Amino acid sequence: MDESCMFCRIVAGAAPAHQVFESDDVLAFMDHRPLNPGHVLVIPKWHEPDLHRLDEDIYLAVMKTSKRLAEVLAELFEPPKVGLFVIGFHVPHVHVHVVPLYSIDDFTADAIQLAMRTRPDQGALAETCRRVRDYVSKAG
Repeated sequence: MDESCMFCRIVAGAAPAHQVFESDDVLAFMDHRPLNPGHVLVIPKWHEPDLHRLDEDIYLAVMKTSKRLAEVLAELFEPPKVGLFVIGFHVPHVHVHVVPLYSIDDFTADAIQLAMRTRPDQGALAETCRRVRDYVSKAG
């Protein structure tokens, strides 16, 4: 664990997050500054800044969870697309963004900058988290 890493602190339970899924290797939680409602982050539980440096089994666990959550978000939010992307500049810990997308403009530099400056309603974020978590647990 890297104590300076926000995501490591979330994994350790030292920082709050709206968790939607957890396994031995992976944790998924709502992005606290979503591009759209339902924006989820999927992370390995071990600190690694670069996706290509992950152990293959951990990489596969992260990607399998990302795919499953994309299926869940597609069902719950009915967007035309669900995007998966990895950036990692703001938090240097591998994380896959899983985002309901309604147009190409949902994933632009302007959209990302706006999301970074906006704090969503915490009640709405908690409700979205509950919906996603409930769907994940029902679907198995």
